[in-house]
Amino acid sequence: MQTSLEESAVEYLDRTGALQKLLQDCRARAEIESTQDKPSAVFRFILTVDPVDLVNFDSTLGNLVLHYPLDAGRIFQDVVYFSIKALDLIPQVESRNQILVHLSIPTLPSLPSYSLNLTDLSCQAVQQRYFQFEGIVSSMTNVIQYTQSARYQCPESGCVGSEPYTYIRLHTAGASESRTIRPDFQCHYCGNTLEEDISCRILADKRVVKMLDPAAMSGLSWSPDDTAGRRHQAVTVFLREELVQGIQMGGCYTVVGIPTIDRYRGDITMSIEANSVVKQAVQPSSTLVLPDSVARLYQDRLGSPYSFAASLAFAFASSVSPPGTYHKLKMSMLLSLVSTHSNDKVKEEKDSGGLHVMAVGSDTLVLSRLLTYCAAMSTQCVHHTADKHLFAKVTKDTHGTGTCSIDAGSLLLSHGGCCFLGDLGQVKRDVQSSLQGVMEKEAVTVQIPKKYGDSGVLQSLELPIRCSIWAYTDPNSCKKPAAAAAADLFLQQELGNISKTLADCFSLVCYTDSTSEAGDMYAESLLVEDILNCATLEEEDLENVGELLSAKDIKQFLQVACCLQPQLTPTAEYLIQGYFVSSRRLRSNSIQSCPFPPTALRTITAVAGAHAKLSLRTYVAEEDALMSIYLFEESVTSRYGYSILGVQPTPHFRHGNIAQYLGKENDTQMEHFHLQLLRLISSHAQDLTIKQPEE
Repeated sequence: MQTSLEESAVEYLDRTGALQKLLQDCRARAEIESTQDKPSAVFRFILTVDPVDLVNFDSTLGNLVLHYPLDAGRIFQDVVYFSIKALDLIPQVESRNQILVHLSIPTLPSLPSYSLNLTDLSCQAVQQRYFQFEGIVSSMTNVIQYTQSARYQCPESGCVGSEPYTYIRLHTAGASESRTIRPDFQCHYCGNTLEEDISCRILADKRVVKMLDPAAMSGLSWSPDDTAGRRHQAVTVFLREELVQGIQMGGCYTVVGIPTIDRYRGDITMSIEANSVVKQAVQPSSTLVLPDSVARLYQDRLGSPYSFAASLAFAFASSVSPPGTYHKLKMSMLLSLVSTHSNDKVKEEKDSGGLHVMAVGSDTLVLSRLLTYCAAMSTQCVHHTADKHLFAKVTKDTHGTGTCSIDAGSLLLSHGGCCFLGDLGQVKRDVQSSLQGVMEKEAVTVQIPKKYGDSGVLQSLELPIRCSIWAYTDPNSCKKPAAAAAADLFLQQELGNISKTLADCFSLVCYTDSTSEAGDMYAESLLVEDILNCATLEEEDLENVGELLSAKDIKQFLQVACCLQPQLTPTAEYLIQGYFVSSRRLRSNSIQSCPFPPTALRTITAVAGAHAKLSLRTYVAEEDALMSIYLFEESVTSRYGYSILGVQPTPHFRHGNIAQYLGKENDTQMEHFHLQLLRLISSHAQDLTIKQPEE
């Protein structure tokens, strides 16, 4: 039986090309060994095995790999050893104990018996075989060392155990350090205590992480779901060798591993020895289609390049605030939602943070409800509260590694989604200052104490944030003295307890209080009318009150839009760069000079790309750049009361201008804005490296 399995393993490796790769690795290792003074004691090889393919090829061998991984490892160890000896690939190999084979299992059969439910994970008897689960990294340790292999010898010279490669301890999945290194190993032949050859000990990298069930992140759902009331716990996962690199805090990963029982200082816990880790990324899917309501709206708005996105914002969250109210804030939130669903490759870039949005308004109750509703649209959102830490927390690792564990805060747990901070004006000043530094660097700096470092010095670790940050503030919540408020003329009356430098870190600052009382009164009347209408309805009638676009349709639309990867066109790039250069020069030299953030170029480009996604375009058109510039200019004008392009902020729609904004009149207005922008660029940005493309 053993021989037939080995023959089947050789045939499978040859059929998949793994055997040829093994031969190449052996020749490379032989060349390295020929240049070394002392030969290596252990040689490690990685063999990738697809269990589904293997089961179809040989069901017995495939079942052995899936359910008895340690026995399967010995089969492939013998195959590698006999191949090396038969072909004389590595002369230094004298015993099969010198061969360490790692079977890499990329995925498991999609059957319930191979899925691990983290909500029901306990220390009960669990088979030591491969399971698969999804988890979000909530904490991790530094990269530390563990013993991959060690060589022992019998001190009795005449004993068989004194031969060089008789006793070699190899790490196996789920084994503790004491299984490999211990001072009381005895010789099987004479009973003497074995002595370790320290020079042959091989160390490798190890990292301990904790993962949460993704269902634990759905605490901000807009309606009760089936995950409510469930108990969620973190599972400990051991990563070794090549798996320790590339793990990001807050990232969602699919893990294939073996459950093990971890005993430390009398405590018994369940842990997972990871075999492979694959990051979950948003990938385009041909099965995603637009919902019928959005598809009809898209077809109806084909005549205008702006109307579809504007109509989405108009109908968005109509159950929270009536259509026409908080329109620019809703548009900004949709743009931010699309940006947080970016492709994983784009997210790895340095300047690939999400669109941070801050709403400024006196009606904080509506703002809180609206942002909470938007948070439910995100695939991964954390609602930060006072009982959580915002950045990261360093604690002692409880698994006996002797190092520290870095627990992710709300910003890091929001990886690929959004972090809702709530009322930023109620946050302490020192936290606001730290948040400003984090948003400027787009990374959380963690100070690791000296006692946890190998070198005995204070270490600093930077963890990138890959999320959109949302917040709101009340402009009337100023607690500064009157003298300080008078010295900060433009800022204090508009942002309350938020500093100017912190506000500049947000991509879009949306003012929901209109400059005219008529606009606020109209928005308030719509809210009051909506509340009264809902209050007068019976309970059964209230359930039938629908939205213009349901939350389910918006979620499905966002899934379609996020798969788009629009490319920046030369015309759009010319307008964006021209506006940035002109604004920097004009605003800094004019009498009505006001600060223009240096990050504006990146923000406007990101907003243009998000608007292209929102409009279901595969390229960033000139119209996307124009709308992006218009929104940014309106945000700057709302803060400082001066627009170089004559933009008038309109946080709410009055009844008379709704049709104007969503119809052909808006196209005429944007064409006029386009001409003004071109005149501005020709006057103040003639030296652009990107010239205006010819028509």
